[in-house]
Amino acid sequence: MSDDRGPRSRRKIIGYAGLVLAVAVVASIALYSIYGTSSAAPGVARTVTVTRGTVQESVSASGNTSAVTSASDNFDSSGTLTSLNVNVGDQVSTGEVLATIDPAQAQANLKSAEASLATAQTTLAHDQAGGTPAQQAQNQATLVSSQQQLANDQNELTADEKSLATAQSALSSDQALGCPASSTSSAGTGTTGTGTTGTGTTGTGTAGTGTTGTGTGGGGTTSTTNAAAIPADSSVSAPSVSTGSASAIGTTTATLSGTVTPNGGSTTYSFSYGTSTSFGSSTSSTSAGSGTSPANVSAVVTGLSPNTTYLFELVATNSGGTTAGVSVSFSTAQSSCVTDQDNITTYQQAVAKDQSTIAAQQLTVQANQANLTVTPATISQDEATVAQDQVTVTADTKDLANTTLRASITGTVTAVNGSVGETVGGSGSTTSGSTANSASTGSSSTGSGSTGSSPGTGSGSTGSSSTASDSTGSTGSSASSGTGSSTSSGSSSSFITIESLGSLEVVANFAEADATKIAVGQPATITLSALSSTEVSGVVTAVSPTSSVVSNVVTYPVTVALTNPPSTVKEGMTAQVAVIVQTANNVLQLPSAAITTTGSISTVKVLSKGVQTATRVTLGLVGSSYTEITSGLHEGQTVVEPTASVSASSSGSSLTGGSGGFPGGGFGGGAP
Repeated sequence: MSDDRGPRSRRKIIGYAGLVLAVAVVASIALYSIYGTSSAAPGVARTVTVTRGTVQESVSASGNTSAVTSASDNFDSSGTLTSLNVNVGDQVSTGEVLATIDPAQAQANLKSAEASLATAQTTLAHDQAGGTPAQQAQNQATLVSSQQQLANDQNELTADEKSLATAQSALSSDQALGCPASSTSSAGTGTTGTGTTGTGTTGTGTAGTGTTGTGTGGGGTTSTTNAAAIPADSSVSAPSVSTGSASAIGTTTATLSGTVTPNGGSTTYSFSYGTSTSFGSSTSSTSAGSGTSPANVSAVVTGLSPNTTYLFELVATNSGGTTAGVSVSFSTAQSSCVTDQDNITTYQQAVAKDQSTIAAQQLTVQANQANLTVTPATISQDEATVAQDQVTVTADTKDLANTTLRASITGTVTAVNGSVGETVGGSGSTTSGSTANSASTGSSSTGSGSTGSSPGTGSGSTGSSSTASDSTGSTGSSASSGTGSSTSSGSSSSFITIESLGSLEVVANFAEADATKIAVGQPATITLSALSSTEVSGVVTAVSPTSSVVSNVVTYPVTVALTNPPSTVKEGMTAQVAVIVQTANNVLQLPSAAITTTGSISTVKVLSKGVQTATRVTLGLVGSSYTEITSGLHEGQTVVEPTASVSASSSGSSLTGGSGGFPGGGFGGGAP
């Protein structure tokens, strides 16, 4: 058994020794590849020279070309098309007349609006001046008349107040005198009526009837006298009487008078009186004598009622018969205090009426004075009417102007929808342009990595490297977040479409990491898939502040305007946009492919007198093709670019000269 273990042990020892030797060889080769020197590389080496120049970092994305501005020109209101001045393909300038519609209705509307405005302005001017001249004259005359009437009313009030004061003074005086009779009482008068006695048959005892005597008196009534029903002395005539008048009339007393002619017989008389023709009262019988001449008789009556109308008559009797005179009326006096109080009441009522009349007239005067100047409220209303009419005139003027359709932009007519005689709709014109909020499809990528490939050394791992301009690796289409901004509302259909075909732009969606580096005004380069040999300059004109998220990928639309694109560039072409976000001028630079980066260490192979020496360098700005060298090299040195080789230990291709296989040692970036 010992013999068997010996050979096996020896074989293990030999195997371990071989493994150690292999590791040592590999480590030596690795260290040599980094720090060692060698003789000239076998075959022909590709070299580059360290130069001074400009290194630019860019970020890239794709999109489609589009017109910077397009317009859908429509009439603001519908109408019959009377002229059409353009065709598809025509070049037009801003403000150029494109077409017209019938302006008759718009002209009529404007004329009516202007007339209304003129009327409103005239009314305002007159009201501000207090009315028209005729109105002012009429208002002034009305004011003068009302003021005169007010003065008359005030004079009447003064007179009535004076009369009231007089009546009040009279009442006080009459009350002090015990309210004597009013001085307004008057007696009535009447004419004498003569009655004749009749003769009756002697011994029959029947009375004869005398003839009726009538007479009138002032305020009196006519009455009939009859002979007394007593035996008559045929030798004596009945007395003649005449009712006189009442005098010394007081409130309760009066003196009644008359004349009696006894006609030779002994005659007595009395006065009958009362408030009606039946009298009801009489004075005592008094002798009138027996003469033949008229005798004045009188009697005082008392116990009368004040302010009452009475009737009275004179009655005389002798042996020849009885004769009654006509009845006469009289009114007893009213108490002066009652009269005074009545007067006071009358004048108080007159004063109150005067005061009411004056108050009403004062309001009339105030109203007439106000008519001389128009109120602020009326002026404000007039001004509001003028303002509204001005708005209407402005709108109607615009409507009339809008019967002529003018080009809203300079460009090429790309569509005309209508012909003369047709009715065209009115929806207003719209002007739109691509913005940073309306991105077309495209892939987003950064431009911060250097381009090119570096051959790998060491383990000989397989795989292909990607360019730094595709380092984000996000591909595919991004959804459009908009189609443009509109300057006015309008329908989707366009009567005439104009596009600025000579001005193109690209809206591309950039990855959020790249969008933070982009600013308006940065230069850009645009390449087109359909024109592989065409490269167009551009400039960033807009960066959207709003992101677009598609398949959980966040991008930001960026608008890049093309600068003087050739005529071969058409609207809608697929374009790749590279925006230059950082530039380093007059710096040492090398092609990024000449640099090998392992971890944080970057090296190059410097060729000097046929000998390649691995040299560590410090990187600055890493561009799409060149990288800035901040230390480790100087201008004019020659550097060997790594070359591709086939590794026996690998089933695929590898790039010698670095690990990781990415140009510049990975995704690139600034100095370590």
